[in-house]
Amino acid sequence: MNRHIVFLNELEGKKVDGYRLHLGELKQLRLSGWKGFTLHVQDPQDFLGEPPVIKGIYSAGGKDGVKSWMDVEYHEEIALIREKGLKRSLNLSLHGLDRKLFRYLGETIPRGGHLMVSYEGHQKIHLLTIKSLDMGVPAAATPLGILLFQAGFQIVKNWYLSEGGHEGPRKLWAEKAPDERWALAFYRKTSQEIHRFLDKNHDPSHRELMEKSTQHAEEILNSIEKFSNPSP
Repeated sequence: MNRHIVFLNELEGKKVDGYRLHLGELKQLRLSGWKGFTLHVQDPQDFLGEPPVIKGIYSAGGKDGVKSWMDVEYHEEIALIREKGLKRSLNLSLHGLDRKLFRYLGETIPRGGHLMVSYEGHQKIHLLTIKSLDMGVPAAATPLGILLFQAGFQIVKNWYLSEGGHEGPRKLWAEKAPDERWALAFYRKTSQEIHRFLDKNHDPSHRELMEKSTQHAEEILNSIEKFSNPSP
């Protein structure tokens, strides 16, 4: 079986509290080894979520040691649609489903791989992530970045490559270290970014957002501390 199908099929039927994930049709893309895919949320009454919570590209890796990676769009606000137009709304973050979803995505990416997520959408998480970055919040502590960090990626970067109008959407790039030595180095860099952020005086006009970013920052430091100093 194709490596793409093996890894992506692991997402089919995964339970997200009272919901489950449904993998949409895989599509062979122009570049060899790249597969387009969609991932939907489905409820116990078989209402299917639209738009897909995840839409993008998956690569199982290739030559020169390139590991598996994803480049996706994420929607936290969806409508669950059944036949005859019946539907209801669902916000993954309000119901605490977003972290579990991203943990599942993270499990498909091995050490040395990466996951890129666009933040140029129009949903709340996209707008707050852009605003957070503009205010100097480290990528890992933004609303989208914390999902990536807690999905098993040791470093999260704000990624934007100017290519004369062909650069595509801005996104967060999250990496898994290839080994424990690199994991410590990634965590060290992330920790330094977080400490610089926490040591600054912040604009009081964005109090609520900064308080949430500070919570994320402290959560990240706690996770790094547990990794660096595991319990006996």
